[in-house]
Amino acid sequence: MDMSALLTKMVIFVVLMVIGYIGARTKLLNGEFTKAASKLTMNVFMTATILNSVIANPPQLSGGELAKVMLACFVSVGFGYLISALVVRLLPFQRERKPLMELLISVTNTMFIGVPVAEPIFGSQAVFYIAMSCIPFNVFLYTYGVWRMNQSGERVKLNWKNMVSVPLIATMAALLIFVLNIPMPGVVKELCNTLSAATMPMSMLVIGSSLGGVSLLDAFKEKSLYFVSLMRLVLVPLLTLPVLKLITADPVLLGAMVIIAGCPSAVMVTVLAIQYGRDAEYTSKGILLDTFLSMATMPALVYFLL
Repeated sequence: MDMSALLTKMVIFVVLMVIGYIGARTKLLNGEFTKAASKLTMNVFMTATILNSVIANPPQLSGGELAKVMLACFVSVGFGYLISALVVRLLPFQRERKPLMELLISVTNTMFIGVPVAEPIFGSQAVFYIAMSCIPFNVFLYTYGVWRMNQSGERVKLNWKNMVSVPLIATMAALLIFVLNIPMPGVVKELCNTLSAATMPMSMLVIGSSLGGVSLLDAFKEKSLYFVSLMRLVLVPLLTLPVLKLITADPVLLGAMVIIAGCPSAVMVTVLAIQYGRDAEYTSKGILLDTFLSMATMPALVYFLL
């Protein structure tokens, strides 16, 4: 793999993210922009990218290979939950912060960061693989994740509607197009290709602007978050990779799954923290620290492990 090309991509990601962060800190980009741009990116550009992964270059997979992809996705997403549940509960952290730390380690930003990082490195097939991870992502987050964040003694009522998101619907549509080999008109192909080009820059701007309410200096002062970052960005992908190698030797699938395992924490952790009355400021600091550090750890993981 060309390390200079990889580093060039990551520098571009960082610059775009910093532009979004500075824009938010200086009030050039306000909360309304972040909210609207986030919805636009997730519901339109990301959807186009997922569909484009099977329209532009249809993956050459048999039924057995597709089953391996789904198994790899469940392992890559679920292993983070398993490792964090074991480690965080055993170590002497503040009791009220343990669920927050656990989900910061478990819930990764696969769509906003995983997809833009994987596509230029591994191609559209990796996007299809990462899109498939939407299924285990939603299953784990809205079952175990919600239960862990609640932990108030109240019975958690699972809202199955929360599991349905536009990227998940796009994933199911892409899967249907792939399995049934549905032909797409030229205008649809061109539209998806054009819209998907906006995914990477918009994702990085949204990530940067969404973290603009947190001081980077404050995030670096929180000692326990360094443990979270070490687990999330380094140890979890390192421990997950040997298990993945038992499932597949496909370098593209392994690359996509390592990127999933090595992504920084997702903003959904803060959303759940707010919903259940937890320390949302702490989770926001963790996400900010993770996201900035991941710009160095992710290319290192991809380069040295694959």
